[in-house]
Amino acid sequence: TPGICRTVRPGKGDSMLQQNVIVEVEKRAATGKNACNRLREKDLIPAVLYGGGSDLGSVSLSVPRKSLLDLFRKGLHQNAVFLLQLKGTDDKRHVMVRDVTLSPLRRELLHVDFVRILLDKKLKVKVPVETFGAAPGVKEGGLLDVVTRELEVECLPADIPSSIKADLSSLAIGTVLRVADLVPGDRVKILGDAERVVAHVVAQRAETTEAQAAAAAPTAEPEVLKKGKKEEEGKAAPKAAEKKEKK
Repeated sequence: TPGICRTVRPGKGDSMLQQNVIVEVEKRAATGKNACNRLREKDLIPAVLYGGGSDLGSVSLSVPRKSLLDLFRKGLHQNAVFLLQLKGTDDKRHVMVRDVTLSPLRRELLHVDFVRILLDKKLKVKVPVETFGAAPGVKEGGLLDVVTRELEVECLPADIPSSIKADLSSLAIGTVLRVADLVPGDRVKILGDAERVVAHVVAQRAETTEAQAAAAAPTAEPEVLKKGKKEEEGKAAPKAAEKKEKK
């Protein structure tokens, strides 16, 4: 086979550094639309590797479609750092998936960009916010509003967290959890405004609908009916007088 994605053993801890995940790739000399289409017909996906310093250029590669699908199923296309190995050699590089191109209609894989990662150089990546804990304010009748779903952090590749934990257990009605309240760890720095709101609990507004207001109000006779009765009474009077004259 042209290449494989093998997992020696599931990674431990919460770090996105996956030393046990190795994707085998091949160099490709031919580029261009026609050459890429021929690769896809062989179930290979064209790719490019770049970054890692000004002295390193970009390299055109091909990757088995199955290897990439295995990565995606494991969620290793989102901030995960793993190894690319050139087929037939011991040459390995730490990389991260930087971009994936899909066909607009069928959503099939068309192209992948890998970026070289240096383990001793800090990265800036976006990490999802993961909430946990029950907010007391919700039990009191309030509404929980999670405002921030993602944060940018800076750290070494080995310290990239899978998420930033946000504890909601201290949120009463009217209280706010801010970025400054989060504890990502000593090796991870959250970038941006420390006063940014992550989540808060707000009180529900008591709103009376028109239907509720109508149901609560005393029943009144419609003006149209009142008017109709007066008109009927007015017509009945002349008829009664007419009968009296005939007598």
